[in-house]
Amino acid sequence: MPEKHNVERRERYTKAVEQLGSKEAPVRIGGVYTLVGLVDEWLLDENLDYTEKVREGQVIINSLCAYIRSSFALAFHYDELTQDSPTSEGFYKNREQEFYTDKAEFKSEADIRLSIIKEIHNRLQGPDKNSPGTWSDFEYDFSGSTFFYPIDFTRSYYAKPVKFSGSTYQDEVRFGGSTYQGGADFSGSIYRRGADFLSSTYQSQANFSGSTYQDKAVFSSSTYQDGVNFSGSTYQGEVFFRGSVYRDWVVFNGSAYREEADFCGSTYRRGADFSNSTYWGKIVFGGSVYQGWAVFRDSAYRGEAAFNDSVYWGGADFSGSTYRGRTGFGNSIYQEGADLSRSTYWGEADFSGSIFCSDIYFGQDGDNSSFSRFTDCAPQFYDETNHKNTLFGSHNNNFTVENGRGYPVYRGFEGLPLGCAFLTAEQKEYLADKFQEIGNTKNKFREVKDTEGNAILVNTPLSLNGEIRVWREKVTTVQVEGTALGEDDN
Repeated sequence: MPEKHNVERRERYTKAVEQLGSKEAPVRIGGVYTLVGLVDEWLLDENLDYTEKVREGQVIINSLCAYIRSSFALAFHYDELTQDSPTSEGFYKNREQEFYTDKAEFKSEADIRLSIIKEIHNRLQGPDKNSPGTWSDFEYDFSGSTFFYPIDFTRSYYAKPVKFSGSTYQDEVRFGGSTYQGGADFSGSIYRRGADFLSSTYQSQANFSGSTYQDKAVFSSSTYQDGVNFSGSTYQGEVFFRGSVYRDWVVFNGSAYREEADFCGSTYRRGADFSNSTYWGKIVFGGSVYQGWAVFRDSAYRGEAAFNDSVYWGGADFSGSTYRGRTGFGNSIYQEGADLSRSTYWGEADFSGSIFCSDIYFGQDGDNSSFSRFTDCAPQFYDETNHKNTLFGSHNNNFTVENGRGYPVYRGFEGLPLGCAFLTAEQKEYLADKFQEIGNTKNKFREVKDTEGNAILVNTPLSLNGEIRVWREKVTTVQVEGTALGEDDN
């Protein structure tokens, strides 16, 4: 008897697939619902083990995905056929009757394909948040599809690999709140309207490379447990990656950002590569933590760039870049070397409040071509609010007071300006203790896996940085002769 049921199901499957090829829309939609029902039947068959159920259901899933991937000629006229009437210029100019005929066919086909998407989506959602649905154990291949209807795959759970590569989305697309246990491939795709990937979790490798986003794109608050590739992409609208966690390598290199790009408040456990990119609008990387190498070299920033309030546990490479607007590197901690050579700053560059625990390079000795250029003003290493020039650098490095009068700087036999001294043993001990605390935080950071723990450890070194800044101001500010106590020291 069980075998008889299996044969009967396969016969119904064959007939339903034939219906998908019908010229009549009602026949095609009938075939869709027959196939959907057959998948559910296979999964509920108590005479089969789970592996057999999934194998039989996968055959039907493949047919449904193939229908979504199949070309539809009228999709190329999406812009016109989504209008209420023919446009004055276009394919349907002076072809009004043909327009309304094609528009009706366009809508009916969109409804059929949208029905497939909705049936799949409903079964990718479990009863609880981030839990699998009844169809989560199938593989889905939508690669090369043209979606001429809105796509909603929010809060979906994929236990197996899913492919959306090489696809075109004519309407809005929503993938937010989803979980991908297997690989997720969205590479080489075009998004003409908004794209939402908010608050998603990727347990395996994810690929978004070589894609074009013509409208707003949101990837914020997501977690990537494995490597992820966003390289070679173009963002014509705003894009948001803020508050995300990358536990393995991530590459954004070779990308172009036409509007604002926001990466702030993110955590990078391993290498992060943003090199060879161009930013036309404001770019925000502030408040982030980089545990491995952070590479931003050979990039062009045409608007404001903010890297401030960040922690770099590994090396940071900003070399060979051009900054047209204001650039902020302040209030940050650089545990390893920072390379800012071969760069040009057309606007203000602010490094004030930062701690460099290792070498910082603006150029290499003996190689003039490697040095960076500051065309507007010298980099700021000082407290802009109080205008206190300490021996950590000053605005234009001229040691002038606010009234414009300059003072010569005389040095003693130790080579230090008069009135200055080397750190005392007590001061050295204080500074060593603070750097030890930063080092301990680094080790703890490696062990913490939850997002809340990350946030605590991100704030710890920044808080220590603030303490060191206050201490540094106190022990290094020079009292200029001729100024009374209570006046600004310079």
